[in-house]
Amino acid sequence: MQTPKKLRIIHTEASPHWGGQEIRIFEEMKWFREKGHEMILVAPHNGILYQRCKDAGFDVISANFTKPKMFFNIFKMLWEIWKLKPDVVATHSSTDSWVSLIASWSLGVKSRVRYRHVSTPVRNNFLNRLLYKKLCNHVVTTAECIKAELIKSFKLSSIITQPTPISKPKTLPKKHECRASILNELGISSDSVLVGQLSVIRSWKGHELLIKAFKILIKDNPRIHLLFIGSGPHYDVVLSTIKTARLEKNIHMLGHCEDIWRKLRSLDILILASTKNEAIPQSLIQGMLANVPIVAAKTGGIPEIIRHNETGFLFDVKNIEQICSIILTLLNDDKLVNRITKSAKTFIERNYNWTKAENSLLDIFCE
Repeated sequence: MQTPKKLRIIHTEASPHWGGQEIRIFEEMKWFREKGHEMILVAPHNGILYQRCKDAGFDVISANFTKPKMFFNIFKMLWEIWKLKPDVVATHSSTDSWVSLIASWSLGVKSRVRYRHVSTPVRNNFLNRLLYKKLCNHVVTTAECIKAELIKSFKLSSIITQPTPISKPKTLPKKHECRASILNELGISSDSVLVGQLSVIRSWKGHELLIKAFKILIKDNPRIHLLFIGSGPHYDVVLSTIKTARLEKNIHMLGHCEDIWRKLRSLDILILASTKNEAIPQSLIQGMLANVPIVAAKTGGIPEIIRHNETGFLFDVKNIEQICSIILTLLNDDKLVNRITKSAKTFIERNYNWTKAENSLLDIFCE
């Protein structure tokens, strides 16, 4: 699509954390800047996204989007929007959406976009109808399941789904080198099997469920190791659960990781055991591009990319027996792994790229 002019786009985010939502904002801002558009972030100054954007050379504005400061922030955003005169204001979390959409609607910003990143249901009440049907004039979701729910609840017309594309490195790191590095780091044997979950550590991401599953698996398969890659608010709870179960030798918490591709390439299987709220997880798309077989819970938007026995394997939410069965099947069938990983990589490369995403988003930004 040809745009009549380069756009000035403000993104707002209330969260100080670093997960799929924040990564999406950062990657989208980088892509649109490369295409000549002016990108500005408004977010808490103590947040990781704010610092990443500042380090990357974006214009950043500090705002602590909390409910007690809501009225103050509305006036702040009125001032910033009046000064900057953006073509687009794009909001991502609850509090920053209310603040920024009230301000941008009041000042007549042409394109006011509410992004929705999670599949948590949105209640059809007066306030949400005000937000989704009046204050914003476009909605962008990251999964079809979210879009369907919002259309059902609010009968929205200007709504699109645009999952987060992933920019793959030009050259993937060599699997045997990545594997050797992590085995050495953990001090485990060369015949170990590495199953990993890459995610923010939250209560609904299924870490404790996987601990239960691996307690069963490890009894007859002591060379299997489970790696939790990431950090988050539930980190100490998960660590305590591992220690209580006395599984420290086989379940490892690696914390936050910058070099995601090296960690992914070291794995034999990538798993995601979330129980709710998922859209289309970026970690699964990354794993598919890294040629790692995927095992994931049948929840949210996950089935939109993981087609059972085609691009990966699905298990029913909280079904420990299915988790164990699928993992053992994959570990004993190399031909199956090769077929699945090849199909998954082709699917992602064809459907999840930034060129497609740019055209889709510009259709509403420039409407």
